[in-house]
Parts: sequence; C-alpha cells; structure tokens
Amino acid sequence: MINVAIVEDESEQAQALADCVQRYGKEHGKQFNLVVYENAVNFLQSYKEAADIVFMDIRMPHMSGMKAAEKLRERDASVIIIFVTSLMRYAIDGYKVGALDFIVKPVEYASFALTMRRAVTQAESKKGRRLLVNTPCGAALLYADDIRYIEILRHHIVYHTVNGDYDGYGTLLEVEKKLQGEPFVRCNACYLVNLRYVTELSGYTVKLGDDELRISHPKRKAFAAAFADYTAMGERK
Repeated sequence: MINVAIVEDESEQAQALADCVQRYGKEHGKQFNLVVYENAVNFLQSYKEAADIVFMDIRMPHMSGMKAAEKLRERDASVIIIFVTSLMRYAIDGYKVGALDFIVKPVEYASFALTMRRAVTQAESKKGRRLLVNTPCGAALLYADDIRYIEILRHHIVYHTVNGDYDGYGTLLEVEKKLQGEPFVRCNACYLVNLRYVTELSGYTVKLGDDELRISHPKRKAFAAAFADYTAMGERK
C-alpha cells in the first residue's frame, strides 16, 4: 500500500488528481491509500510521517505549497513531493526542497502517468522489506516501513500499521527474526517497535504519536541505546 496525499484548495483540481491516482492504480495493479487536504495548514497539522507521495499545489491561501514543502522537509526528509502549478515560473523553486517533479494544470493523465511511474518506483524502493502475514481474512502483504509496532495479544499477533491494524498468526520471536536488519526493537515482551515512528522516549514510556507503550525495566537500557543510535545515524524520516 502506497500512501498518497493531495494538498489542493480547488476541489475540481483535487478531484482530477484523485481520479488520475485511482486510474493509475487500476492500470498498473497498485494499491493507494489516498487522502485529500483542502489547504496546507490542515495537511501539516495532521501529518504523522505516513505519506509516501505528496501532490502539493503551489498557490494556496493561508500558506503556499512552497512554504508548506519547506516545513514538511524539516519533519520528513524522504517523502516524495510533486508540485502542481498553473504557472511554470514557480516550479523551478521546487527543486530547492527536493521535489521529484511538477505537474502543470490542468492535469492531463498522460503526463501525470509518467511522473507517477517515477514516484511509485521510488516509493516502493524506500519501503524496504515486505512481510507476508496470514490473517483470518487471508494473506496480506505488509511493508516493514508501514508497520508502527507489533503486539502479541492472546496467542495472536497484531500488526499496527499506518493503514490500520492486521491480525496475524505466529510468535513475536518469529516476526523479530524476519525483521532482522530493520529498525525494530522490543520495548517489553509484548511489543516490537519500529523506531521510525517513535516520537518521544521518557522514563519507561515510549510514544508513537498518540500511542504510549510501556518499556520493561530489563529492556530500558538496550531500547534507549538503539533509539539513540538510530537518531544519530539520521535514519529517521
């Protein structure tokens, strides 16, 4: 699942982009989790480092897309930004914030598809390892980078992801082995945490956005050290 955000104040243009995303998904067998924001302020206020691709209009009220992109880059170094503009002279500034490309309004599917292909290829390459999870509803393929944390609960496993929760089978030890090399660390016997989503570490509590997990005393030192190493290496989004 690739997470796509559209930040566009004109409803017709936002719908045109959404239609292009959905069409591309059907034609290429890709699944997108799509969210539309009517302005940059709302987008930034609700942003939790979950987007893979952001289509950003440049000219918007309250905050320009360029300013929003600068603020976004301060929080997320790897999200793919594609500017949408009706004025070509604004597009060149997009490269200052590492934009992948720009699309000229009104959006035409042929040119959109070319840019989207590059964005999807880049997004998938960043997603890292994938896990095949057996759930009560069938098999689900999850990207490791989309998993916030994993919980063992009453003899089954819950994968808490940016796209919702998935119930699976197996043991936490088995999952831990599959994720070797990825930034997952146990904070206690019940939780395996993706350090990418840690927003605060305080005492024996680790926060992942609105979720708070307890760190056991035996795991506290190793977890804190792993988190410090991870942030020092600049691997966080």
